[in-house]
Order: sequence, then C-alpha cells, then structure tokens
Amino acid sequence: MKKILLLGALFAVNLWAVNDIEVKNAFVKQTPPHAQNSAIFLTIFNNTDKDIALISAKSDISEVSELHTHIHKDGKMMMQKIPEIIIKAHSSTELKSGGYHIMLLKLKKPIIKDTKVNLDLKFNN
Repeated sequence: MKKILLLGALFAVNLWAVNDIEVKNAFVKQTPPHAQNSAIFLTIFNNTDKDIALISAKSDISEVSELHTHIHKDGKMMMQKIPEIIIKAHSSTELKSGGYHIMLLKLKKPIIKDTKVNLDLKFNN
C-alpha cells in the first residue's frame, strides 16, 4: 500500500510524484462562513502497467475525509460515498466538481484564499 503526502494550497498547481504515481492541479474549494464541508479536486496520473485504486484520503483540516462521486437518482444529482477510485494503467483520473472528489467533512476551520492543506492519499499498490 503506497501513500502520498500532498501539500496543497488553494487553487495552486501542484505536482507530486512517488513511484510512478503523479498528482497535479490540486486545489481545495473555499467555504462560505460557517460551512462545515468542502471538497478537494485534483488529477492522478498512473504511469504503471497495472490499474491502481485510491482507497482513502486524510486531511489535517477536517475530521473526516471521504471519497465521493455524483450519481443521478430520481432525476436528481446526488453525492455518494465510494470505497475507491480506479486509475487505469498508463492513464489519469480527474477528481472534479460533478464527478469524483475528496469530500472534507466537519471542517476544523474555514477554508479561505491561501489556506494550506496537508493531504495523505493511500493507494492499493
């Protein structure tokens, strides 16, 4: 199981590479006053010959971090917690608004411009 520690800044372009896994374009969504949740978006590149899975994420700015996607149910778009996000071999997966993302729940403080976030990503390889 591999871990990547990503140090991110709001709307900053980040690059992190460990053993053929790269993370780019990471940013955390700013929050309005008193918001308890936010989301992290980024792109993961898998430069290996095998599919890998992002199986968890942990952040220092929230009590809970979950992997999420959006689904259509009864004509509505809803977020849903998922156990993993697959990144195909020699491919990339974008975590973005309206799709896969890392949900930050029970924020410890508001996320404003230039907020720094430590993010620990765990993969199944």
